[in-house]
Amino acid sequence: MNIQYSPGKFHPLIQVGCSSALEVTRLPTRFRLLTRTYVLQVNRCRFNQYDISAVCPNCKVEDETVEHFLLHCSALEQVRAPVMCEIWNILESMDLTKQVTSPAQLAQTLIDWSIIVPNLHSYRDKTCMLEFHIRRLFFHLHTTRYRLYKELSGN
Repeated sequence: MNIQYSPGKFHPLIQVGCSSALEVTRLPTRFRLLTRTYVLQVNRCRFNQYDISAVCPNCKVEDETVEHFLLHCSALEQVRAPVMCEIWNILESMDLTKQVTSPAQLAQTLIDWSIIVPNLHSYRDKTCMLEFHIRRLFFHLHTTRYRLYKELSGN
């Protein structure tokens, strides 16, 4: 998370307002990922007394880390692909894609774009659209992930 903090000022991600009630429902997932309190299998494995695997229960390919959840899980690809296309187009329009050189950097940029996006008034509309699509992505990944968990467990 971008930790440049000035007393009396909001973090840039919080400054982007919500335009609807639907947007408000997307905020908890957004903030859990930003503050690293979103619980993934890697966290469950680390902090559970029982033998729990860190491997993603949806795709069963690799450990369910934040990067895996946001970028690599094949079970979430249909949800991820169209929204990531929108996000990438916005980053390209701001000429920021060359700053994202690895999957880890892309995941970090999705979690906190204020690290690479200059705080310029001319970018205001684009940062609002970027934040809208990122919130949308996180919410859809989250809801799809839990729906798949329910299907796997038979509930």
